[in-house]
Amino acid sequence: MPHVKTEITYNGWLRKICFIGKMTGGVILFPALLSVAQPASAQKVIGHVFTKNNEGEKQPLPGVNLYFSGNSKNRVITDTNGSFSILRKKADNTSLIATSIGFASDSLIIADNDSVTEVEFILQNGVRLSEFVVNGKKNDATVSRLSVPQIEIINSDGLMKMACCNLSQSFENSATATVGYADAVSGARQIQLLGLSGIYGQMLAENTPTLRGLSAPYGWNHIPGSWLESIQISKGTSSVVNGYEAITGQINLEFKKPDKVEDLYADVYASSIHMYEANVTGSRKLTDKLWANLLVHGSIANHVHDGNNDHFMDMPRNNQFTVFNRWLYADPAKKLESRTGISFLYENRLGGQSPLCHKADIYYTTDVVNQNFNIYNKTGIFTGKKGQSIAWINKFTTHDLYAYFGSDMTYKLYNGRQNSFYSNLIFSSWIGNRNNQYITGISFQSDNYKTCFKDKLPENNIPLTNLNKKELVPGAYFQYTWTPIKRFTWIAGAREDYNSFAGWLFTPRSNIRYAVTDNLIFRLSGGRGFHTPNAITDNIGLMASTRNFNIDGIKKLKIEKAWNYGGNVTAYIPLPNSKKVTLSFDYFHTDFEDQAIADLDRSRTSVWFYNTNGSFANVLQTDLSFSPFTGFDVYAAFRYNQTMVTYTDGIEQFKSEKPLSPKYRGLVNLAYATKFRKWVFDFTSQINGPVRIPSLNGYSGFENYSQAFPQLFAQITRNMKRIDIYFGAENISNFKQSNPILNAENPFAKGFDASQVWGPLVGTSVYGGLRLRLGRI
Repeated sequence: MPHVKTEITYNGWLRKICFIGKMTGGVILFPALLSVAQPASAQKVIGHVFTKNNEGEKQPLPGVNLYFSGNSKNRVITDTNGSFSILRKKADNTSLIATSIGFASDSLIIADNDSVTEVEFILQNGVRLSEFVVNGKKNDATVSRLSVPQIEIINSDGLMKMACCNLSQSFENSATATVGYADAVSGARQIQLLGLSGIYGQMLAENTPTLRGLSAPYGWNHIPGSWLESIQISKGTSSVVNGYEAITGQINLEFKKPDKVEDLYADVYASSIHMYEANVTGSRKLTDKLWANLLVHGSIANHVHDGNNDHFMDMPRNNQFTVFNRWLYADPAKKLESRTGISFLYENRLGGQSPLCHKADIYYTTDVVNQNFNIYNKTGIFTGKKGQSIAWINKFTTHDLYAYFGSDMTYKLYNGRQNSFYSNLIFSSWIGNRNNQYITGISFQSDNYKTCFKDKLPENNIPLTNLNKKELVPGAYFQYTWTPIKRFTWIAGAREDYNSFAGWLFTPRSNIRYAVTDNLIFRLSGGRGFHTPNAITDNIGLMASTRNFNIDGIKKLKIEKAWNYGGNVTAYIPLPNSKKVTLSFDYFHTDFEDQAIADLDRSRTSVWFYNTNGSFANVLQTDLSFSPFTGFDVYAAFRYNQTMVTYTDGIEQFKSEKPLSPKYRGLVNLAYATKFRKWVFDFTSQINGPVRIPSLNGYSGFENYSQAFPQLFAQITRNMKRIDIYFGAENISNFKQSNPILNAENPFAKGFDASQVWGPLVGTSVYGGLRLRLGRI
């Protein structure tokens, strides 16, 4: 039966609260009329209390004390089977508390009910004291031990290792994902997963698709790190439930939940490169069944930097405002839970040349505006037998992108709106026993693009061209999970979709986990995925160049198809100090049946868009983590990439490494925390391998590579009950790409190109910040 964890810290009437925010000339009002629910008549509550072992299996927990909040004298104790029965008196509160020595306490809201109410607790290892909970330490970034696919989890502590202003800065301690710049003027970020562009992975926000199409190029900067509860990175093909787009993996973002966060949280951040940011989140329990929270973000960076004296700003001036309102409704009596969210974003970034760093009659500037509105609802209900449920997810997103690169007389312009609707009806149950579980459902994805492109460079002279596209994708899926023994699990799934752009698409996927022992685990995965190309946004950095775009090629691009296979072995090696070394090896291979590419090698003055086959990527990664003594954690990783692309000039084929893709990446993270994490020290060292630079001499010039370079990061944090203070530094080695812009002195002439970025654009920066928590913690 569904349940809601809570803590009773407020009594009596709650007051009306409201938030007023100025947004693009308007005012948004968030009122919440808060009330107090009345207790029900006397009722009988029965149930069970469990805990979970290392394999994730439930075990009865005897000797647990249960009582209603405010009436500890009326308490019962679970029997040897973990069972209990308690009478809720008329004057009792609605919160039933379960507590036991050695376990974290839990509480459930008991809805008014004239009949017998049945509930279930699952207690976690830990000890609840009067002011805080002491649990077994969990590493800031871990690989899930029980998941069938290989999933790397970055928790809230891991997200705070580097101040984590936004999502694009959340992966510096991860060897799995790499984030870099798409160009040297607009600040667009791009991610690479398994040696390939992030467009081949699927981005999810609480298991609903996000950062797609027009929102993808700059969306990595739009999600504040302090809003996130955790990030889960799944390698290789994963579940078919969320669609066919995950070729190399999934990155799922879990936001802070309305019922599980502080009443009021605020953080402020400032850096030596004049970046300033503030986040405020508020949460409130409105009734016994309703929670709400509000997340507000604002950031500004208006200082002009030109560290390499090329007369171009090293980073754009940027202003951003985001607001996110979330609601949770949970009714245990009806076995119902519903989550609703509404968000709005506005961002303006100005880059290029500035009168403050360059004196000229005509300036090369970039002006990028992003506006996003999103509304969603996720409703689930438990039906029939225990463990059977049905859920319905609906999400609507509209995103406006305006991207202008150049001057009044000579420029590239891309402008458009994307309206997307996503719906997924999910049913989960089991056959015979819980060893045979399945999920099935139907889904629908609609993407409507109204976009246009214009190139006013005299040599190119591409008139305003519509690149409108409408894609409708209804589909159905079935996924089966078989666990014949507790050490072996096989997940097999398939989906069939009809894409109005590409026709019928069949997506089979499979994942296997086998634990030879408790300390040795094998995983295998394989499957197929698809990606609809959006040539401009997938290669937004090319807007910052005078290259001529092959528009006819863009219009002819077909859907991309690829297979991904891989495996992992993870060993947990005991140490003399009762701790363990975790050692992990991965290998993944991606094979393209059809790939849409932007060919920069055929000509240094043009970019050609076309489909090709035979491209592939191999990725080998090893991870090592251990704790030599209490409070000190060591994490080291190394990843090797081989990413090959098949090019053609229309007659012959040429195969070469994918440009701007690092050959390898290594990192070491050292973290030390004093008792109770009062002081936390973090140090990260990276080595980033060379990349192939696009040829300036056609297909005969594939041998041009960048240099490898290091990066160093450090942070010190002082944690207190209500306040955290942190200071840190990024790129301590002060390494910068010396000439990120080709022909910077002639930005309107052929040969100008700011898209060849492979290293940092800004040198050492020092930062500091403060986090404040008020109310319930």
